[in-house]
Amino acid sequence: MKLFLSLIASVVLLAGCSSSEPQVAPQKSNLTYGTVKSQIVKGQTTQTEVIQTLGSPNMVSKTRSGDEVWTYSKQSVDASSKQSAYGVGLPFLLGFTGSKANSSTSVSTFDLIITFDSNDVVKDYSVVSSQF
Repeated sequence: MKLFLSLIASVVLLAGCSSSEPQVAPQKSNLTYGTVKSQIVKGQTTQTEVIQTLGSPNMVSKTRSGDEVWTYSKQSVDASSKQSAYGVGLPFLLGFTGSKANSSTSVSTFDLIITFDSNDVVKDYSVVSSQF
């Protein structure tokens, strides 16, 4: 009987500890500063080449002078959390339990604004990037 009680106490002690950490899959995108810097050349890159490199823009507009402006936007959210719980003793008898939880979130934004001339060639571009 003592062996049985010892075995049950050991199982309860070991089973009282648990931990979980969810996995967050990263998003893949061609829209990076490195891609823009290496693939977009002012006065040389055409609209067709931009589409082949970055895909379709999020927004298209025109300036007062008639130049076409394409805007690409990328946002990513990285959220992570970690939880753990522990306990010692038999349920409802002479024991204690506890838990701990941590979480964090970060947001990154990347905006690319490309202006094309009347020949559909890159006239200028600008990049705005932030992380908080």
